[in-house]
Amino acid sequence: MSEQSSVTLTLTLDGEPVTFQEGETLYEVATRYGKTIPTLCYDPRLEAFGSCRMCVVEVEGARTPVASCTTAAAAGSNVSTTSERIEKHRKTLLELVASENPALDVDPLRGYASQELATLVDAYDARTGRFVGAQSGHSKVEDDNPFILRDYDLCISCYRCVRVCAEQEGDYAISIMNRGFQTQITTEFNGLLRDSACTFCGQCVQTCPTGALADKKALRFGEIERLGD
Repeated sequence: MSEQSSVTLTLTLDGEPVTFQEGETLYEVATRYGKTIPTLCYDPRLEAFGSCRMCVVEVEGARTPVASCTTAAAAGSNVSTTSERIEKHRKTLLELVASENPALDVDPLRGYASQELATLVDAYDARTGRFVGAQSGHSKVEDDNPFILRDYDLCISCYRCVRVCAEQEGDYAISIMNRGFQTQITTEFNGLLRDSACTFCGQCVQTCPTGALADKKALRFGEIERLGD
């Protein structure tokens, strides 16, 4: 959230008047008032990115739905966080994302946020299989570091890992290369994590919404526990 003034303003949210302060986004206002708006690329610790388009809302007078996480709240506006049109949009987006991933159900020990995609797909009944096509991302199975699994076949290009590494840790150990279906999360010169600026802090693992990045130690521990049972 950007710096706010002390001025209290008003807009209409799903038919009800609500107050907000200058500088708040529509997403921040809506969640503060208990509205559930789905996201995939959003992490409250990071600058809003607006890439997944799951958080779109309708603003009266706007030609198209807007990303609520990057749209500043405006006094007097009339905002709808859900509608038949918006819900159809969100389901279609999830169907497209799900069609690219070879697996939606992953071990929750992969990371704190690893269930976000699967949870949303189930909530929107988006396991339809009606979109089939090319897949992006290639796992780095040759990266034998003992801490982080890089299963990029599950990557949805939300870039939360890249942004948390840069914005929260200041390491810039990972970045993005190529475009479209060739998009890949990578290190400098597409090398191994141990040869990069990575400090293995695990922040990238904890923000990943699909389990494309995973905690190897947690997975090993979970496997030992299962074998013990």
